[in-house]
Amino acid sequence: MRFLICLAVVLIGCVATLPDDQGVSADMACETARMVTQLRHEIAPTPVSDKCDNCVDGFIGDGKIKITCPVCKGTGKR
Repeated sequence: MRFLICLAVVLIGCVATLPDDQGVSADMACETARMVTQLRHEIAPTPVSDKCDNCVDGFIGDGKIKITCPVCKGTGKR
């Protein structure tokens, strides 16, 4: 079945072409650049902190059982 789909694509000759109008191509390039710039501003950087992301205060557990955090070795910092 996959072979038939590939064969149909090859026989039809799918070719991606840009429009002949130069203004449309320039508009598409401008909009793409605008969207990339907008997405870069929306992505917020992660806050820098020296606290360990794996534990609260150097220990992992449910309150009754405490195990020293293997990531920070019990210090609570990175």
